[in-house]
Amino acid sequence: MEITVSLKDECLKMLQEISKESSIEKEELIKSSIVKYIQEYKLRKAIRKYTEGEISLGKASEIADIPKRMLLYKLREIGIPLNLTETDIENGMDILKEQRKLHKATA
Repeated sequence: MEITVSLKDECLKMLQEISKESSIEKEELIKSSIVKYIQEYKLRKAIRKYTEGEISLGKASEIADIPKRMLLYKLREIGIPLNLTETDIENGMDILKEQRKLHKATA
């Protein structure tokens, strides 16, 4: 799909400056900015639904499209307490058991 966008002169100048300094084509900068915005939107949506109790940590991880561990880090980083369900805790315990087995096998 192709999209045409009009930008203010100030934006275009900054885009050119960033492109020149980073040696990245303007089109690639625009694409990566859109992708980054979408990722941030998904994370904000997941955090909002999680903090409102609508979804579990696992579902929030799916919506944000990031691993649970990364989501936990993000939540801690912004000071949001965990609302862990029994399933979340059981899944976490299963993961820890598997990691312990792997660690023992490689030690």
